[in-house]
Amino acid sequence: MNTDPKKFNLSECEVHYTDDIPEPEGLLYFDLLLVLSRGNISTVKGKAKARKSFFIAYLVQQVLLQNPDATALLIDTEQSRTFVYKLLKRVYRLMGWTAENKRLKVLSLREYDVLERRDIFVQSVQEHQPDFCVLDGGVDIISDFNNADESKQVVGLLMKLSTEYNCHILNVLHEGKTNGELRGHFGAEMLNKSETVFEVVKDGDVSVVKPYATRNQPFDEFSFSINDSGLPVYNGTVTRMTRAEITEYNMKLSFTKLLTPNKIIEYMALCNEYSEIAGCSEATAKRHISKMQKDGYLRKTDAGGYCLSVVQLE
Repeated sequence: MNTDPKKFNLSECEVHYTDDIPEPEGLLYFDLLLVLSRGNISTVKGKAKARKSFFIAYLVQQVLLQNPDATALLIDTEQSRTFVYKLLKRVYRLMGWTAENKRLKVLSLREYDVLERRDIFVQSVQEHQPDFCVLDGGVDIISDFNNADESKQVVGLLMKLSTEYNCHILNVLHEGKTNGELRGHFGAEMLNKSETVFEVVKDGDVSVVKPYATRNQPFDEFSFSINDSGLPVYNGTVTRMTRAEITEYNMKLSFTKLLTPNKIIEYMALCNEYSEIAGCSEATAKRHISKMQKDGYLRKTDAGGYCLSVVQLE
């Protein structure tokens, strides 16, 4: 057994103070915030049916629009060729293309075994040299996503290819059904090594996209819906209130329901009615009345009753 370690040229690994190393070139920005850059890998996570495929179509469109000379490679490992074709057409419609366009290559690898999928993935990146590569179903190029050594090897392969070909590789993974985390050692490795981890969460008729983890400044959460043409439509950013803001909002909402414009309620009656509608104790009701009066939302009349200082809750 040969125990001699492999010899490397260490000068190739050295970083010097005098080096002129530029910042990585951005491929995708949200509101001027860097989200995806060349030479890095990222992940999209979400439960089944969270509309991850629609989000992927949106991301491909945004990268191609923001980089007019860029090319994209989209590789699907699990869906039938019929659904992969629908995904291809979805991107074409988002881009406004009506004829074959060389800026997008799409591969369907469902019928191949694990190692064949991995080899085809590597070959396609080497031959097409895309600026942006989406691997929809990265877990399907690994034999055992719970194997620590193989997981590190495959994630290392993604990083190596993204560096060598100066592209960005985006991996799409399912969350665990119970804990919402990426599954196995492979998921943990992808989480650690990703520039950005997008989380896609279904919320009724819309899906919310969250910056689950990022090496850059986090972008604002936003939502998208599916229009009548079956295309993802950006709905804007999602406003998230803090717990204190939610509490204050609910206080104002309760007082607004009790004190319609120009209605005046005596103090103890207001305490009783508020505690009932807000589901709180009388002592809490008194504290809330005091706070809303100090904040200028409630006004005490000359006769001792209380009314709204504002017409309605915005």
